[in-house]
Amino acid sequence: MNQNTRTDFVIIGAGLTGLSLAKRLQEQGKDFLVLEARDRIGGRIHTIKTGNGANVECGATWYFPHFKNLFKSLRDLKVRLKDQFMKGYTLYEYDETQEPRKILTRDESEMFRIEGGTRSIVESLHRSIGTDKVLLSERVSRIERTGSGVEVVSSGRVVHCQYVISTVPPQLLVSSVQLWPALPASVSRVMASTHTWMGDSVKAIVTYTSPWWRDSNLSGGLYSNSGPVVQMYDQTDEKGAALVGFLEDSMAEVSQEERREAMISQLVRVLGPEAGQYLEYVDTAWKHEKFTMPADSQRVARHSNVGHQVYQEAHMEGRLYIGGTETSTVAGGFMEGAVNSANIIAEKIANL
Repeated sequence: MNQNTRTDFVIIGAGLTGLSLAKRLQEQGKDFLVLEARDRIGGRIHTIKTGNGANVECGATWYFPHFKNLFKSLRDLKVRLKDQFMKGYTLYEYDETQEPRKILTRDESEMFRIEGGTRSIVESLHRSIGTDKVLLSERVSRIERTGSGVEVVSSGRVVHCQYVISTVPPQLLVSSVQLWPALPASVSRVMASTHTWMGDSVKAIVTYTSPWWRDSNLSGGLYSNSGPVVQMYDQTDEKGAALVGFLEDSMAEVSQEERREAMISQLVRVLGPEAGQYLEYVDTAWKHEKFTMPADSQRVARHSNVGHQVYQEAHMEGRLYIGGTETSTVAGGFMEGAVNSANIIAEKIANL
C-alpha cells in the first residue's frame, strides 16, 4: 500500500533544474519534496568513475563563459571550474580514406569542465537542501487536481500538495504521467513534439593507462565526417586517462559490443595502433534511458519547441508548472537553461 505524505510543493525530478529549484524553495522557507524515478540524483548529469579512477561524463559536461545563471550557482556552491584540455593538434577527419587534417588548437579554449565532474554540482545541491528532501526510486505515474490541491501518485507513495513542478523532459512527462484533468490538446501536442536534449545522443568512453596521444602533441580532440565518433575530447584527470566521444545517433540502434568495435576501429585508424590498447569501454545511449526518453518515441528535430510559450504558463488551474532545460527561453538544452528554468519558476511561486 502506498504511503500518504503531505507537503506544499512537489518537484518531479532530481536533475539540475529540480535540485536548483529545491534550493530556491528552501531559501524561501517553503515545504517541499523532490520525487526522483531513478535510484540516483542528476538526471542527464551523469558522471561515472571508470575502472582506472577517471571521472568522466556520460551526460552534460561543459560550462561556457556566457552561462551567467550557472556561474552564480557554481560560485554559491563553491564548485570550481577547470580547463577542457585542448592543447596541441585537433584532428579533422573528412574522409576515412585520407589522413586526418591536424589543426593547432588555441591555448585559450572557451570550454570548461567541472572539478570532480558535473556530479559535483548536483551533489552539492543535494547536501545543501538535505538528502531527506529527495526521495529516490519514486516514479510518478499520476498527477490529479483535487478539491484541496493536487495529488501526486508515485511508485511508493501518494503525496498531497498544493503545487507540482515537473522538471522531467516534456516529451517524457506527457507520455508517461497521467494528468487529470488532461491538459489541452494543443499543449500536449507541443510537449510531445519538444526535442529532448541529449535524447538522441550516444556518449562513449575509452580509458587508457596514460594520455599517450599528448606525446604526439595531439589534444585528443576529433571531429569526423566518417564516424562513428563525430566529436571526441580528452577527459583525462589526475586519476586516469580517458577519451570521450559523441557517436552518430544511429549507433543507438546497434549493440554496445558493436559500438565498442566500431569506435576502437576508428580510433586506431586516426590515432594509431596504441588506441587499441585500451583498458575499458563504457557508453550511454540516452534513447534507451527510460527516465529520459519515452519508449519507441518518434524522432523530433533538434531544438523543436524548446522554450515554447506553453512552458511559460502554469497549468491545471495554476497548480502545475512545467520546467526543465527544454522549457527555458535562455540556453535551452544546456545546464545554463536548467538553472535558468529553476530561477524563473522560483520567482513565479515566491509569493504563493
